[in-house]
Amino acid sequence: MQPRVLRLTLTFILAFTLTAWTSAERLTLVTDAQPDTLDPHVTSATSAFQHTKSFYDTLVEVGRDGSIQPLLATDWSVSDDGLTWRFELTEASFHDGTTFDASDVVATIQRLQADATGSPKASEYAVIEAVVAVGERTVEMQLAAPAPALLATLASGWSAILPSEKIASDHDFANEPVGTGAFTLERWTRDSDMRLAANPAYFLGAPNIEGVTVRYVGDSALQLQALRTGEAHVATAIATADLPVVEADGNLRLVREPSGLALVASLNTRRPYLDDPRVRRALNLAVDEQTVLNVAYGGGTPIGTFMEAGSPWTPADVMPFGQDLNEARALLDEAGVPDDWTLDMALPQPYESHITAGQVVQDMLGDVGIDVNVRVVEWGVWLSEVYGGPRDFDVTVIGHTGKLDPTGRLDGYGQPSENYVGFGDSDVAEWLAEGRSNADPEVRQAVYGDVLRRMHAAPPFVYFGTPDRTYAVRAEVDGFWMTPLLDSFDFREVSLN
Repeated sequence: MQPRVLRLTLTFILAFTLTAWTSAERLTLVTDAQPDTLDPHVTSATSAFQHTKSFYDTLVEVGRDGSIQPLLATDWSVSDDGLTWRFELTEASFHDGTTFDASDVVATIQRLQADATGSPKASEYAVIEAVVAVGERTVEMQLAAPAPALLATLASGWSAILPSEKIASDHDFANEPVGTGAFTLERWTRDSDMRLAANPAYFLGAPNIEGVTVRYVGDSALQLQALRTGEAHVATAIATADLPVVEADGNLRLVREPSGLALVASLNTRRPYLDDPRVRRALNLAVDEQTVLNVAYGGGTPIGTFMEAGSPWTPADVMPFGQDLNEARALLDEAGVPDDWTLDMALPQPYESHITAGQVVQDMLGDVGIDVNVRVVEWGVWLSEVYGGPRDFDVTVIGHTGKLDPTGRLDGYGQPSENYVGFGDSDVAEWLAEGRSNADPEVRQAVYGDVLRRMHAAPPFVYFGTPDRTYAVRAEVDGFWMTPLLDSFDFREVSLN
């Protein structure tokens, strides 16, 4: 017979263990980039939208199958002429306890359109002439022209609905998010971590876990270490060399999914010689895009224009450039590029894969006589000085996240002032305007095909390709997923078993 103390001890341990396994727990995710802001209306950063999806909801959203589905809007309809959109709204409440209603949709759209907001996505809402509350749970949008891409815009993170009262009071959404989302912000320690708490009043039902901790770890080896030791449940950056390690570990699961990324070396076409399409084609021909994908991104499919691989919008006659060093040198000579030409390449920290890709490109351009000075810049500096502001770079390396409609990827590339690479073309501007307003699928297919052909012939990027979206989770994690094309984290259905 066991001593009474031992029996009691074993009973206590068993009870404690069962409680620990069945109670709500926190998920820990490690990733390589933190958001620049938590105000979804003033950013273009994928890292921001990955986080803000937990705090805010949109009228509609992307489901696991890639289709657009109801969220804060339960139903919607479009008039025969395409000029009136009507949305019926669900019952929900914001984190501050105020009720979500049509006035919040009105205030949100007006904020996105306002010059004072400075939204980088403002052009996507310019077609909306008026947004009107028709009762408490119905809202109508009156358009100046048909806008076939509008639903895709409303399903994207930058269309997050904010409370009208907080908008009116000029609330600091950048640091104190208030939405209808499944989680609230507990704490954000920049360069360290962010803690999210489950919202028990979430209108689709409280999350299964009590919260989420997002830790910012730029080193992929440290991410993997945290995953293997159980300090983290999800790691978003797995180095190519470590993929077999994850696959061989019975406690881990490697997830490979199609991504919507277009990986590129962006070229500042405002700069001498880079303003010549012959030079930009030469740079593409100097680079072996498959090698860049394999070395820096764990593989992928090369692309020859500014759209993800496999997109139905890419014309069949647009192919990747491939490497041809002799043709590259001939084009450089024809354009009069001097022997001592040196490029300034700004690479974003902490994106280890982009830095590696830049270094590979540096070596390849050296093979055609081009010197490249590489400098690594902090992510916030990259956003403000490379992607925005003074556009201080000759070349940079980045991945452009997928969009639900080609308008989201291509709009702004008709006018040099509206894109960070300074690409402009009057034909492209005309074609993009047609694509924005013509609802005929065949017309849209034709004009976006023309845009993508032109962006191949006069490339403002060195095109690499589209990688698989690869991340790793511990075996006990169920329900974590990332939205197709938009690559945002969805913690709403997560459970830890």
